[in-house]
Amino acid sequence: MEQHKICKITYKSIWDQKSKVFYIKPLKLFSKEDTIYLHARMAKAPGKVYKEPEYDPLLAIHRIENLEITDMSFKTPDNFDFEKVYNQTFGVMKEDAFQLKIEFSGYAAKHVRERIWSHDQIIEDKNDDKIELTFTAASAIEVRCWILSFGHEARVLEPDWFVEDVKKELKKTNGLYKS
Repeated sequence: MEQHKICKITYKSIWDQKSKVFYIKPLKLFSKEDTIYLHARMAKAPGKVYKEPEYDPLLAIHRIENLEITDMSFKTPDNFDFEKVYNQTFGVMKEDAFQLKIEFSGYAAKHVRERIWSHDQIIEDKNDDKIELTFTAASAIEVRCWILSFGHEARVLEPDWFVEDVKKELKKTNGLYKS
């Protein structure tokens, strides 16, 4: 990264059965939730036509099977702002941002109150045991997993489409425990 060299990597994502080889411009290493990530931009593979990707790669370091530093250099993009991309909304994976309102009680309320979940968060006291958190997320799957990790101490209030998403997930989970 410091030498601004394009890297050829072999990477096996959690979704794919086979590893893929591609070229990246490594921009930033960071840690989140016990995982080290590499934020990068895609680079043109030698001899191939470059197609602008939909999103920048976010690579879990432990999934990189091989990395070769090439002789090709790159310039850090003028518009690169790590803080703006990763520290404004909830979630490491970046999709379209959306706002949520969630009610927390008990331990979950105490835990949520102590942390920053997005730059625009609002925490409202509802009574001695409950709070409402309004915040912005950029990854539905990550925020759903996070909410469900609090069990009965977290209840999604808004948006309606996400309430339905959580209900569907709970029905599937409940189905696993029917005798």
